[in-house]
Amino acid sequence: MILGEPSEGSAKTNGVGKSIAIEFLNFALLSKYSSSRVKKIPKVVVPLDVEICVDLLIGRQEVTIKRKRGEENRPAILVNGDLFEFSKLEDAQSFLGNLLFEGSEATHPSFRSMLGVLLRDERSEFKSIINGYDTTLKISDDYAPHLYLLGVNISSYKKIKVLQKEASDLRQKVKEYEKSVMLLRQKKIDDARADLNELDAEVSIIEQDIENLENTASYDALEAEMQELDESILERRRQSAIVLDKISRLEPIEAERVEISTDELSEYYNDLKAGLGDLVAKDFDELKAFKAKIYRFQNEVLRKRRDSLERSLKEVKDALRVMDKEYQKKLRLLDQGGALKALKQTFATYQEKADQLADLRSFITGHDGAVSQRREKLLEKDTEVQRLQVNIDQANRIKLSFEGTILDIHNFVMGNRQAAIHVETVDKAQVVDITLRIDSDGSHSVEREKTFIYDFSLLTNELTGERHFGLLVHDNIFEVDSDTLKRSLGFIAQHAPALQGQYILTLNSDRASSDAPDAMNALASSVRARFTKQSRFLKKKYQED
Repeated sequence: MILGEPSEGSAKTNGVGKSIAIEFLNFALLSKYSSSRVKKIPKVVVPLDVEICVDLLIGRQEVTIKRKRGEENRPAILVNGDLFEFSKLEDAQSFLGNLLFEGSEATHPSFRSMLGVLLRDERSEFKSIINGYDTTLKISDDYAPHLYLLGVNISSYKKIKVLQKEASDLRQKVKEYEKSVMLLRQKKIDDARADLNELDAEVSIIEQDIENLENTASYDALEAEMQELDESILERRRQSAIVLDKISRLEPIEAERVEISTDELSEYYNDLKAGLGDLVAKDFDELKAFKAKIYRFQNEVLRKRRDSLERSLKEVKDALRVMDKEYQKKLRLLDQGGALKALKQTFATYQEKADQLADLRSFITGHDGAVSQRREKLLEKDTEVQRLQVNIDQANRIKLSFEGTILDIHNFVMGNRQAAIHVETVDKAQVVDITLRIDSDGSHSVEREKTFIYDFSLLTNELTGERHFGLLVHDNIFEVDSDTLKRSLGFIAQHAPALQGQYILTLNSDRASSDAPDAMNALASSVRARFTKQSRFLKKKYQED
């Protein structure tokens, strides 16, 4: 037992380190570091290079697991003094599993999945006998450890889980194919099947037309002529563009406007010097007349140039019209029954439809293949479910013995034998249903008691105990009513001397001593640690990071 006790300075027994001690045990037993409270401890409280160790006795082998927070993926394991170091956590877990299941011929669960049942997290709130993990982690129920402890061959269960995963992946693949078809054709896949047949027919027709076209005697010559025409048409269109550009650059030259009149100029110069203005005005008139002649000459040259360019443009356009007619004529020669209206466009259409056909056929074929594979997986799963049920039935002797142990504990704690356990396969994702009913179950207190009875029965029953690790940890499970606490601790005290294994229980001693003083006195020798506000597990008060 690990006790939280009041002290002179504080009557509180919570927050003294009981649960974090169990977290350290779980960490040393190779739990996932990312979700562990050990990760949240400040470095000044527990430095990253501190070794956290746990000693185990596995059969006759003395085992020590060493693990550091700073190298949480690189634990070391000592077996009878021999050191084994690991670069991956998974390898260490497998190594430890092999030690624990050595000599077992039956298919077994993994080491850590077994500990999920035997070392229950306080944050699981003990709501389920199946799942002992923190409820916020949303870890799916794993029935393999429970079936294994009940003597059921779990090979079928494991295979069913694999088949379920494969069927789920195939179902997702089916949805992806359906989505692809919707994007391609804007139709559901069943409606698109008709499109596939129509596309297939269209592509076949175009393929036949192209084949007929390519087999005509004049095809090669016509194709060469059309290619030459194409090049000539492109050249003429380029010439036309050049001529149009030249025409756009030709701007008519207008007669220059003179803002100052002759009379104004004459008056200005006459003011400067008598008689000089008349002379300058005469010369200015002559200059204007000469310049006007030059402008008229330039305009005449430009008009002639424009006329020449426009004649060239007309010739180019006339040539283009002739070439276009010739091109259309050759197309008609190539046309096979109206199926090919334009050679380039037809090949483009053929390529587009062929691509659509290939995509649609691929999607529909893939969809149908995935549906077929999923159907096979589900049929195989159903067969394995039936085989699993047979295995459960064959292990009925162990189940009845286990139920007897449950009834004995239930009678001691609850005062009657009104309890039952039922194990069967179900047509649900969980595959198996293990139902334990006890008297007045459903409340918070009774559900915790149900978990205690179930776990303790697995540990102490002679048949389930053969496959049990011999370790059970309950962190603060007895948040129950006073009478249930008294009876449960009384049961533990009575059976502790004969216990084949190790049971670790954390308690707040003030309430336990008040409700069950006789049991606590009987269990005094089993107390391994006492923590208070002044003497905490880690010796320091801290806030988790």
